[in-house]
Parts: sequence; structure tokens; C-alpha cells
Amino acid sequence: MKNYIAKSIVVLIIISLTSGCKNFDDLRDNPNNPNKVPPSLLFTAVIPTPVSSFSDEYINAQYHLWSAVDNASAVSYRFGSGTFSYSTLRNIDKMEKEAATTNAPVYSIMAKFLRAYNYVEMTTRLGDIPLSEAMKGAEIPQPKYDTQKSVYIQCLNWLTEANNELGAYISTHPGEKIAGDFYYNGDLKSWQKAINAYTIRVLISLSKKADDADLKIKDRFSAIITNPAQYPLMNGLTDNMQITHRDEDGFRGNYNPNAAVYRVSVVLVDTYVNLLKAYMDPRLQKVADPTPKALAANPTNETAVREDFNSYVGADISASGATNVSRKLNGEISYPNERRFWNFIGQPSILIGYSEQELNIAEAAHLGWIGAGAKTHYDNGIKASMEFYGVDGSVAATYLANNAPYLLGAAGLKRIHEQMYLALAENSGWESFFMTRRTGVPTYKFSTENSVTKIPVRWAYPTAEDTDNREHYRAALRSQFGTEVDDRDQIMWLLK
Repeated sequence: MKNYIAKSIVVLIIISLTSGCKNFDDLRDNPNNPNKVPPSLLFTAVIPTPVSSFSDEYINAQYHLWSAVDNASAVSYRFGSGTFSYSTLRNIDKMEKEAATTNAPVYSIMAKFLRAYNYVEMTTRLGDIPLSEAMKGAEIPQPKYDTQKSVYIQCLNWLTEANNELGAYISTHPGEKIAGDFYYNGDLKSWQKAINAYTIRVLISLSKKADDADLKIKDRFSAIITNPAQYPLMNGLTDNMQITHRDEDGFRGNYNPNAAVYRVSVVLVDTYVNLLKAYMDPRLQKVADPTPKALAANPTNETAVREDFNSYVGADISASGATNVSRKLNGEISYPNERRFWNFIGQPSILIGYSEQELNIAEAAHLGWIGAGAKTHYDNGIKASMEFYGVDGSVAATYLANNAPYLLGAAGLKRIHEQMYLALAENSGWESFFMTRRTGVPTYKFSTENSVTKIPVRWAYPTAEDTDNREHYRAALRSQFGTEVDDRDQIMWLLK
């Protein structure tokens, strides 16, 4: 579920207040409209929301697929046009202006994190984007595109400033909470941890640019790890930036008993299932049910069936839709675990999580960006993921000792990425896909059924750019790709 009712209501309020106005100052002078929008309402509207389990984002990461009898089509990877987030960024600007008029500086601090988040989300998908000249209105109606490198430098600087300013604010305002927060009930210390965990995510995403003198990736990473008082990080699952679902409008995940079609149409994919089986991973029994055929073959001993890793089979995402439907109807494919998922709670929807943070730190340590500690953070990440799925701690310890111990060298780096893929299953939106795009782990399956033969690496720019900002749009294409072709196969700076 991408939108929550509280946020949706606020967005409608904002739209109604700003509709027909040229700018926010006009609104404030309009006697027919309220002359103030509390920054807390705007904050609620612009906080990014997580993507709930069994959403389309996780199909593209090859965790599950939709296999409906009346919609037997294969998964298409023909990515079309992406979107800009400037409407959200305008509301962030409005929040900051209202914060200044109401003497609420904490919202201005949060604005730096939120700007960085939105610009990173755009550039990660598209490449170069307008930033320095963006949102200037009539002053600059056709903004130039900033290079992806310069966008990342600006965003990393905003994130550093957000951490430092928030830390100082917490010191001078102990116990103060921020209103409008649906993640941490206003706890600013938790927000500071999430900002730094997100910064670590961004830094790892730039691993191909680790030696760039302007970005200072290793220095930035080391500063966070070696100064925990200045840069606090998440300490466990309780620090996750996540939403817990419940049976209430706006707070249900996609996969719930009110949406019965999901129960018969969603099946797990073998890219995911086979990796769990290769590690004899106890998370498999938590996320999947044995195939109906396996259960039918031994109806008197369901426990034994569930303990047998061969009882679990995933769909082939590279096969035709008809093939997967046929296999499903024959009882040959595993469904999501009914006990865990088929209810109104399911599993929390994570935006930024502790398991990801720890595995990102493990990768940085493994690459030599920071001192020793790769094994510790690797173990922390896997233990936390096991805990998230309800795996007993002793079972997790055995798994780390025997099934998937930390390794040195190239094999160890691949293992970190495989474990990240497993930890990000059905959570954290596009992060798993972006990790695979960056590392090639795991190997996705493709065929002509998917309309591609390799992983798409970007989205095209919004189609309106060729009309509304043609000169700068085409200049950005030529500068990045040496051509004016705008498609999913053009390699952006981030991935070179």
C-alpha cells in the first residue's frame, strides 16, 4: 500500500487550499481561503511512504508474480517514462516557509532530508535532472539539467546538514517531538538515526564512484561509522522506519482478506525461492507455503512437508503467463505463507530498515572503506532479518555458522549482496532492484516473454519534457548518452 488515509486526507486539504493559486503567497493573502497551513500537515503530506508487500515493485525484483487465470500474461520489463517529484518538492518549500512564520525550525531541518530523498529518488531512476534551476517558476520556466554527480553531491551535503542541525536541535530541545509524524510518533532521535541509515544507503549506491575525489564517498562513510555520537545509527528492528498494518481503511496492505483475488493470484518466484533453498534458509518456511502438490502427497504429516526444502517451488518469471498459470493450477508452485501474510497485519512495510543498514556497512567494510567489522555487521544484518521473520535466535546462529558464514574476497561480497536480496524481500520499495542493477546479484531471469534480454537500467524522462523543456532535455541526453535516444538501456553516470 503506497498511500495511507491520513496522508491522503492531508494531500486533499493541500490541493484544495492551493488550487487556482499562482503561488503560496497569493494563497496567504486570499480572504476566501485559510491563511495558514500548519507545517505539521505539510510534513505529513511530504513524508515518503513505504511500499507494502506484494506490490508491483517486488515483481520487478523477482520475488513474486501475478498469475491470474483471467490475466495470464508474462511480466514485462519494458519500463516507460518516469516521473518528476517537483510537486512534492514544492510542498516541502511551503512547509519550510510556514515553519519560518511559526517559529518551528525543526521542519526546516527535515526539509533538507526530504529534498535529498526526493532528488535521489529521481536521479536514481532517470540520470541527470533539473535541480539548481528547478522550481523557479516564471523566472526560469525551462530549467537546465544538473549532472547526476552534482545532484548527488548536493544531496549528500543536505543529508550531512540535516544530521548535524537535527543533532544540535535535539541537544537544545530535549524531549521535543515533531508533529505530523506517522513513523516515530515525533521522536527526533529516531529520525536522526533514519537519516543516517539513509545516507549510508546512498553512499553504498555510489560504490562504482568510491574513488571520486569530489564525492568523498569513503570519507563520508567513515565519518558516520567512527563518530556514533554525532551520527547515531539504528540499533535494531525497533528503529526501522516502517508502517505496521491493521484492519482500518488506509492502513491495510495490498495482500489482505478483503482482496481475495490476491490469495489465488500471487505466487512466489524461483529467483527468490531457489536462493533461499540453496542456503537451506529457515526464512523460506516463514514466507512460503509448500506447493499444494507436496502437501497432497503427504497429507498425514504436514510438519515433515514444511520442513522439506524440496516442498517449495517458485514460478519462472521468464516463462509465459500461460505456463505459470498451468503449473499453478497443477499445484506445482508455492504461494505466500498463509499464516504470515493472509490477514490484516501481515508484515510491516519498511521504508528504511536496520537489516539493510547493517548489510550496507558490511559491504563498506568488506570493500575496505572502513576498518574491521565486516563480519559483525554482516551477522547483525542477517540476525535482524531472521528476527523480522520470526526465526528463533539459535536457528539464526546455526545458519550463520554453517549455512551462510561471512566469507572474504569476491565470494564474500557476492554473499553480502545475496543476503541483502533476501533481507529486502517484499520491503523497501525499489531498493532490492537497484542493488541488483548495481551488482548483478542475484542473476535475474529474462526471456523474450519479458520483452527484454537484460535488466533495464533506467526509466525514460517524462514525455512532456520534449515539449516543455526540449532544448535542455535533449542536451542532457546527448551529454549523458551521446545520443537523443531516451530509453531503458542507456547507462547513466551512476552505473559506469
